Amino acid sequence: MVAALISLTTMTRMVEEQRTQIGTMKALGYGKTAIAGKYMGYALCATLGGSVLGVLIGEKIFPFVIVTAYKIMYVHLPYVLVPYHLSYALMATIAALACTLGATWFACYKELQAQPAVLMRPPSPLSGKRVLIEQITFLWRRLTFIWKSTIRNLFRYKKRFLMTVFGIGGCMALMIVGFGIKDSIFQIAEVQYGELEHADATVYMSDDLSDETKDKLYSFISGQGDVAETASMAVSTVTLKNGSEEGEVYLYVPADIEGAGEFLTFRDRRSGEQWPLTEQGVILSEKMAGELDVSVGDTVTIHDDNGDKEIEIVRICENYMGHRLYMSPRQYQELYGEEAYQNSILFKLKESDEQKVEDIGEKALAYEGAVNVQYVNSITSQLDDMLSSLNLVVLVLIISAGMLAFVVLYNLNNINITERKRELATIKVLGFYDGEVGAYVFRENILLTVIGVIAGLVFGKILHQFVIVTVEIDSFMFGRIIQVSSYIYSTLWTIGFSVCVNFIMYFKLKKIDMIESLKSIE
Repeated sequence: MVAALISLTTMTRMVEEQRTQIGTMKALGYGKTAIAGKYMGYALCATLGGSVLGVLIGEKIFPFVIVTAYKIMYVHLPYVLVPYHLSYALMATIAALACTLGATWFACYKELQAQPAVLMRPPSPLSGKRVLIEQITFLWRRLTFIWKSTIRNLFRYKKRFLMTVFGIGGCMALMIVGFGIKDSIFQIAEVQYGELEHADATVYMSDDLSDETKDKLYSFISGQGDVAETASMAVSTVTLKNGSEEGEVYLYVPADIEGAGEFLTFRDRRSGEQWPLTEQGVILSEKMAGELDVSVGDTVTIHDDNGDKEIEIVRICENYMGHRLYMSPRQYQELYGEEAYQNSILFKLKESDEQKVEDIGEKALAYEGAVNVQYVNSITSQLDDMLSSLNLVVLVLIISAGMLAFVVLYNLNNINITERKRELATIKVLGFYDGEVGAYVFRENILLTVIGVIAGLVFGKILHQFVIVTVEIDSFMFGRIIQVSSYIYSTLWTIGFSVCVNFIMYFKLKKIDMIESLKSIE
């Protein structure tokens, strides 16, 4: 959409600058199709050249960056293959041609309707009109002449106003998505193992141990001086069904509800409300609830080797890693007629110490039946290492959005100065210095950039939510939060591009020849 906007503004400027030539050709007998064909051919050549370059580079770089980032799920992939696909290249080229040729025809259509005598004269400048803010008299009276002129000019050139706001807003939204993806994905490890789960490690046992053997291992872990809390947990895999929808989840049944509260926090992601595990019903993780299309109060079917059991969902909790179903030991016994087999022991230290956790874990593995130890610090560090590849995706998005923002601003500013060359020459004749002429034009650009940034903040939030939900994988739920710093960085980058363009345009303003610009109408 931003590319189509750039094409529209570029071809509109080109056609309007050559309206005298168009009028001359019409007077000499050329038809509308022949005249428009010149500009359509120009757009066709430029688009085909850009499409070839885009296919050769884009079909290699962008897929490689994104697939490399997705290797967090497939750590054993030796390398990434990114072959060319002719069908994708054709689709992209046709889309680009539709945008540029459509924009070119739209730009030519208005000019070609006019008579040759009209086209041979420069277009009449747009007339100024009263704006809504003038009705607020107490505010309007306090504005200086320069600010009144600036506000009127913003609404005088409505097309430039809308295009600048849309272009800057779109690029700003892309930057927010880039930073927001990083915030949302990097958040999952910190929240999952810092706010929702509080164990330092989990010791897993085989499925055929006697109660005496399990008690020895439990007593050893809880008897360590550095251990603050321990809890037993039954963990198994079951299938949840709701009509035609189904999915696999990990079923967690603690030996003691109060003990589980020391290691697990159940809360609503949006409101932050927390609740304990109840004796009746189950708590289901948010991602699986969405996939099964169920909500609080609905009934789901648990399917495993023991048959199908129906159970009511009493809460839907925030969770990011895997799919979870939490059930009280009493509820489990009512459903299955037996106690849940406790096959894991969770523990946390009084003071966090990675080395001490590993020492206790290694000693626990020496006991009969202990088959594995999962360390939280190890999981979080592995996640951070794998997710660090996403920095490249963020960088690509930011650079792409920045380049688009720069081109949009440069194009629109160039058109603005070209269209108003006589006006700017006139105020230079009236005594405005170069700096004052620059301020006269750039004040409008700054206001348009600010409005575009505000629009981009809103659109970026919406686009981020859509992208995050779209790119989520089955076993993860990404965060939905964009950090305040990401909004700030996106805003500063966008304003920085605007300032850069204004700086470049300042030298073009200095070169406006007062005499030539004022007599050009002759």
